[in-house]
Amino acid sequence: MLEFILIVVLLGIDQASKYLIQIYLSPIGSSIPVIPGLFRLTNVHNIGAAWGMLEGFRWLFIPLTILVAAALVYLLIRFRKRVTVFSRITLVLLFSGAVGNLIDRILLVYVRDFLDFSALYNFPVFNVADSCLTIGCILLIIDALFLKEKSLFERVSFKNGATEAAKTTSGDGKDA
Repeated sequence: MLEFILIVVLLGIDQASKYLIQIYLSPIGSSIPVIPGLFRLTNVHNIGAAWGMLEGFRWLFIPLTILVAAALVYLLIRFRKRVTVFSRITLVLLFSGAVGNLIDRILLVYVRDFLDFSALYNFPVFNVADSCLTIGCILLIIDALFLKEKSLFERVSFKNGATEAAKTTSGDGKDA
């Protein structure tokens, strides 16, 4: 499955980039400009959620992320043929981002962040997994708002495939 290859590639990029920052940019808080005045690499450890919110809630993030990741894998496997490529890419990005940060939380207690655009404006430092999550969420919103009957939400049903069945039959139960 191409989706699982993409997951491995995205997780590999995430973990490799975090490792390289950890090795070549220390101590924590060290920073090097890449595009002066716009973008720099900064070694930051985040023990909270997005933007450091809910600091110290690791006990909540780990099981919640495992549940979400399991649900995303279930959707990818169970409904693969029913959903569009757009929806599968959305699920892949969400899963890769969640698991990329989960690996850090389990192994290190913190998430390694390093992409820093705060030189231009006050924006939190983030990583590749965060980028996957953000893009995946944007795609999920686009899916929900604009894809109508091709939407992931329309194609996936947990009621014995009732959504697909409803699209092929008329209101009186006869095939349309």
